[in-house]
Amino acid sequence: MIEKVGNLDLEVVAIIEVEGKDFKVVNVPSPDEYRGFPPSWEFVKSNMLSWRPYFKGRMIEFNGQLVPAVNDYLLNLDEEMYKFLYDIYLTFKVNKPSIETNISVVITKEIDDMEREKGRTLSEMERTNLYLRFSVEAAIFKDVGIIN
Repeated sequence: MIEKVGNLDLEVVAIIEVEGKDFKVVNVPSPDEYRGFPPSWEFVKSNMLSWRPYFKGRMIEFNGQLVPAVNDYLLNLDEEMYKFLYDIYLTFKVNKPSIETNISVVITKEIDDMEREKGRTLSEMERTNLYLRFSVEAAIFKDVGIIN
């Protein structure tokens, strides 16, 4: 079953009860799975250095893990997207950052974390490709309505 979640048509893969409420679990496509650019791509691309996303969704505890939810949907994300969204959540919802902090700062942190995990410095091309990838992920998050 396909349902419109924000601006995207996503597949509902399950319906589960959490805290006495039914949620539809939807698979959110990664940048590799998404064809072309998401509808919010132009906004994200144009506002990278000034956009301070507001985390509109919530994190619901399910089976000992925090799962992102928007309205009546639980978002099933791949590991990379989950980590990025969780960092957005911590940065902009939990920690209340300084006015200079924007989405670009979070993306740069993600790339720096990847460098540490790999144990090497990424080339400029690798960093640029990752920056674009995370930007597309941010557009997908905006389109499903978890951030604005």
